[in-house]
Amino acid sequence: MADPSPKLVRPKRPRRRGSTAATGVDGARAWLIVAALTVILMVASGARFLFGIVLKPVSEQFGWDRAELTGAVLLGTLTLSLCQPLVGFWIDRIGPTKIVVAGCALLGLALLPLAAARELWQVYLFWGVLASLGLAATSPVNATAFVGRWFDRKRGTALSVATAGSAFAQLLIVPVGAWTMTVTDWQTTYRLLALALLAGMAPLGLLLLRDGPPRPAPSPGASSGSGSGSGSGSESESTTGPGPEPGAGGDGVALRTALRAPDFWLLALGFVVCGWTMAFPNTHFIAYADDMGMSVLHAANAVSVTAVFSIAGSVLLGLAADRHKRTSVLALVYALRGLAFLLLLLLPVGNLVYLYAVVLGISWTATTPLTAAIAADRYGTRHLGIIFGTMFTFMNLGFGLGSFVNGAIYDATGGYGLSLVLNVLLGVVATVGVLAVDKAPKLLPARAAERRRAAVPAAD
Repeated sequence: MADPSPKLVRPKRPRRRGSTAATGVDGARAWLIVAALTVILMVASGARFLFGIVLKPVSEQFGWDRAELTGAVLLGTLTLSLCQPLVGFWIDRIGPTKIVVAGCALLGLALLPLAAARELWQVYLFWGVLASLGLAATSPVNATAFVGRWFDRKRGTALSVATAGSAFAQLLIVPVGAWTMTVTDWQTTYRLLALALLAGMAPLGLLLLRDGPPRPAPSPGASSGSGSGSGSGSESESTTGPGPEPGAGGDGVALRTALRAPDFWLLALGFVVCGWTMAFPNTHFIAYADDMGMSVLHAANAVSVTAVFSIAGSVLLGLAADRHKRTSVLALVYALRGLAFLLLLLLPVGNLVYLYAVVLGISWTATTPLTAAIAADRYGTRHLGIIFGTMFTFMNLGFGLGSFVNGAIYDATGGYGLSLVLNVLLGVVATVGVLAVDKAPKLLPARAAERRRAAVPAAD
């Protein structure tokens, strides 16, 4: 029983008007969380993009062909795919902050021995397994958990900003990494990124990230906790911690139901194409540009152009999705993705490569928030985390397969022409598939019984 002694009871202070708006859902503190998360995801994503910069020098230094090296990327994306549902599970158990901080630390610790690798199996271990575990913990799925807890009315905008961290990585990390590699070597580039993760991003996460907004203080005279109706004064104060997730008690179908729906697999197919078509720019574009006579810095500048238009495209397409049919907007994104590779295939390499970079950038990061919004529309928010986390694994699979197949095509043909044609065709496939989503029956309206049981979560 709580001690009723007056000396342990703090006098209640009146809450200032507007304090909830500043520290709670959709408030200023929520945007601080998004800003910190964007920076952390930017630096963590930089590790993924750097692999494409070091691909050619590492291949030439050790005599490994590109298919062998990109096999590590395939292993890494398989690791990501297997771990993504586990990350979602542990987010629900211990909160997203611990997962992000641990991911930054693990990624940094994996990059240090990777910089000293001398055998191919070491690349597979340190990149394909350990670094990929860190990337899984700092993925957009974790960003979705933070945004879902901290935002309600502005959730779409916040998700677009948070997931733009990968675009900022292209804008900042790629050119800085390319410059560092030209003045030092690829090993030093990885060591500096490891230092940024261990000494910068992990402490930043501990300092600024919080699992959820403060819980509101109970009203005067309300019972606190179970058991005794009295409690210490500290129980009447607001406590910082993961409050109820906005929308967590809303409508929604279970994962097993979503997996039986054809629209789930059409959206997952889109994610496979998204990952596959991201593999060439991330892993092979710098090497392709160098093969075609472009300097590494020139190619890195093109990647930065992609990043700039990725940020703008994500925001503009998100606004369009609020005013028009979301599946139509997402189909447009995949059509632009295919068009970008058609331009790269047909245009002469030089300054015209920036046109490819612009079109690719507009379609770059918009797929994730748009697909998440469509999934919420069709499956509800109650189990959206596990449903979207499962769907997102297909993007990782596509990325790994695309990286490996592009490398194998280069080794077999001596060029990337066939890879570009394949990326164009996949863009068409994804466009048609997304347009077919609306023809599938929508599950949510048919789940009236589940809505009546909203207080009792369904087991997945």
